[in-house]
Amino acid sequence: MKSDTKSAFNAIASEYDSRDNQNPILQWMRKLVHGVYLKYIPEGSSILELNAGTGVDAVFLAERGYRVYATDISEEMTGIIQSKSKSEKAKIEAKTLSFDEISTIAENNFDAVVSNFGGLNCINEFEKLSGDLAAKLKPGGLFIAVVMNKICPWEILYYIVTLKFGEAFRRFNKQGILAELNGEKVLTYYFTPGEFAAAFSRNFTTVKLFSLGLKTPPPYLLGIYNRLKPLVKLWMKLDEIFMALPLFNRFGDHFIIVMRKK
Repeated sequence: MKSDTKSAFNAIASEYDSRDNQNPILQWMRKLVHGVYLKYIPEGSSILELNAGTGVDAVFLAERGYRVYATDISEEMTGIIQSKSKSEKAKIEAKTLSFDEISTIAENNFDAVVSNFGGLNCINEFEKLSGDLAAKLKPGGLFIAVVMNKICPWEILYYIVTLKFGEAFRRFNKQGILAELNGEKVLTYYFTPGEFAAAFSRNFTTVKLFSLGLKTPPPYLLGIYNRLKPLVKLWMKLDEIFMALPLFNRFGDHFIIVMRKK
């Protein structure tokens, strides 16, 4: 299955940035994630990035003085990161590595590890990765993950209203589902914040939890944004207000979890 995932991400690499830039919901979500990065990761830190994609987050961080070691399973993706780092003179090193290969990285003193937009939803076994990430981090180092939530009220409501009842609770399938990503199918698993935190609890403690997209439609429901833009922008503002509040922070399209190495 790893090869299928790699092929899917290789196939979408060339159009990834353009699709990303054309989706205002996705751009808004990324802005909130960047805000969390800047709040919790001290200036000048060294960061290990998982599932770095085409390096959008790596470039953002590098331009603000962070040193980024960006990894991704797709050589097409990491090739784009390398071209960006050269043209923008950013402090980025990019290498093609799967989650299983993180232990092969020579450096063991990163200040933080980050993973954005559900890359970790491509696997459902975290014991090895948890140990590998802990080994790569300094004592007290941070792990910030953006994970697709099992409980997404917007998605449940949307599929019920459109009479697609079989899809309404698709995220609860323990065997995973074939989710569409820019026309490609990727086996995807979904987790509650509690499930995800428990999977890493041997090596990490949870510092903070944020909801990402509770009242705002998921990025794939862009048509709703286009038809109801003023209302959706109001929902975005409300999400920004409530994203860190207990209970509210446990639901949504994604969640942001900040953890610290024990």
